[in-house]
Amino acid sequence: MIGFVINPVSGNGRGTKVWRQVEKELRKRGIPHEARFTEGAGDAEQLAREMARSGVFRTIAAVGGDGTVNEVVTGLISAAGAGGASLEKELRWTGALVGCSFSYIPAGSGNDFARSHGIPEEPIAALNVLLDAAFGGASFDMDLLRLGETVAASSISCGFDAQVAITTNQASYKRWLNLIGAGKLAYVLSVLRVLFTYRPAALTLRVDGRESRFERVWLVAVSNLPYYGGGFRINPSANATDGLASVCVAFGLTRWQLLRLFPLVLSGKHVGHPAVRFFAGQRVDLFPEKPLPVQADGDPVLEDRLSIEVIPGVLPVAVTKPAAIRMEARPERSIDDAAC
Repeated sequence: MIGFVINPVSGNGRGTKVWRQVEKELRKRGIPHEARFTEGAGDAEQLAREMARSGVFRTIAAVGGDGTVNEVVTGLISAAGAGGASLEKELRWTGALVGCSFSYIPAGSGNDFARSHGIPEEPIAALNVLLDAAFGGASFDMDLLRLGETVAASSISCGFDAQVAITTNQASYKRWLNLIGAGKLAYVLSVLRVLFTYRPAALTLRVDGRESRFERVWLVAVSNLPYYGGGFRINPSANATDGLASVCVAFGLTRWQLLRLFPLVLSGKHVGHPAVRFFAGQRVDLFPEKPLPVQADGDPVLEDRLSIEVIPGVLPVAVTKPAAIRMEARPERSIDDAAC
């Protein structure tokens, strides 16, 4: 049986519309399924945990945006551990712990998880990908990122971009732009809002024990997947099956230079920019000179210690691997190459 966790208000109501199309197709094909709907923050995590622990479902799919993905994934991972154990202890294990696979029908405004995995935005096409993988045994084991008790499927970042993500989620214009099918513009508007108030800070970055110092850091993005922020290809070489986190640091820029950098990030052409450095490792520690805003998969995170770890191969994902792993080779830049 296929289980679905639906966020009906994602994409300003797109979740409901998408589910109606998907449900109609499932009934037409006679595919056994069960649907559960969220009513507020945290519901998707709880519903996914209950469904996973029931042992009934072959695959559990999120229908919503990247925030819904995060909650469902967290629910599946926590279901794999012993009852009452903390998420941090559960995630010390490695290797496909979850008894069912995860999949996704995009219905949000950003849909970066879908974009990174080659999942179509058209609901029936996305359903076909899910069913082909779930019933054809074409799932693969995906890495996740962990920051304290927080799990991320796509990215964890701090600084300017985290403040933009937080501002976007709180903005009234996100709702109105979603109504007219222009939800991606919400992030652009938030970039302009935050640009003139955010102040960059000095920061020490440690990747697998090797340190680099940066001044005037605008953002540090630690990625499991290439895309975040509604289509920004921040870490083009990120690969969710290699056991490594990809790290992008943007530093030493004026506000105008940062603004000019963002169009390059959309296509991944910021690679090689003199004010951008890339790293890769299993553990990433950040030591900023002042507290910085932090986001995980688009939602704010409150953590005093910024230590991010890769949890390798922990989540079975029902997406055909050729579509999911279409990443470029990692930049041949070691941590020693950072001219800070």
